[in-house]
Amino acid sequence: MKDIYKAAVIQVSSNARVANNLTKCRQYIKEAVDEGAKLIGLPENFSFMGSEEEKRNLLGEIEIETIQFLSETAKDFQIHLLGGGFPTRAENEKVYNTALLFDPSGTEIFRYYKAHLFNAEVGDGFSYNESKSTMSGGKIPAVIETELGKISSAICYDIRFPELFRDLSRNGCEICFLPAAFTTPTGEAHWEVLLRARAIENFMFILAPGQTGVHDPHGKRKTYGHSLIISPWGTILADAGKEPGFAIAEINLEKLNEIRRSFPALKHSLFL
Repeated sequence: MKDIYKAAVIQVSSNARVANNLTKCRQYIKEAVDEGAKLIGLPENFSFMGSEEEKRNLLGEIEIETIQFLSETAKDFQIHLLGGGFPTRAENEKVYNTALLFDPSGTEIFRYYKAHLFNAEVGDGFSYNESKSTMSGGKIPAVIETELGKISSAICYDIRFPELFRDLSRNGCEICFLPAAFTTPTGEAHWEVLLRARAIENFMFILAPGQTGVHDPHGKRKTYGHSLIISPWGTILADAGKEPGFAIAEINLEKLNEIRRSFPALKHSLFL
């Protein structure tokens, strides 16, 4: 078990061109690895962020190329690599919004299908209706034990449901990814406070890689950026700002265990 190491969250501005998106992701992953990162997360829609029609036409390419990319990149750089979410085939001509974690051998060790689907209007000119094309996984994410700690991942809109994270806490989660493509209005209002709250409530590290910038030719769909790494005490350890790139910080599991011992709130809950 490595108690102290570096983790990074990648921030990109993806579009409908799968190969170009993955090339850019690999560039930032290499830069993060060069700075010592052993655990790296990619945001929601990292390999594809286009229209529903484009997604239907490109689904096979997106799924196959994305999984191959994650496996090969994790192995090439000898890292644990989280990619999520991206579309994989489900039932009734729908897709799952899927997060996968690969270990340094290039083996998939974790898979999660987004549970909470984003159906909302946030005032940016878009009507979001994720459930029209996407099927909920309907299950709490697993927690897996690795040499870097006990890891899990939710996806984007899941952050608004604290019961999911409490369940992860109950199952021993120490590090939780939250890959996202947060809208600009909700990002400005809620992104940081929700992430910090989930970290504090459950005394876990939160690694939140996000999309940033403009994602369609008409300049209408925009995401917030500010990919964050947050400590179990709620401290922002790293912030990627608004530009594509990455944020990197130290993960200290010794410190996490010290916090949980000295402030055992998780053992005091009447409802766990």
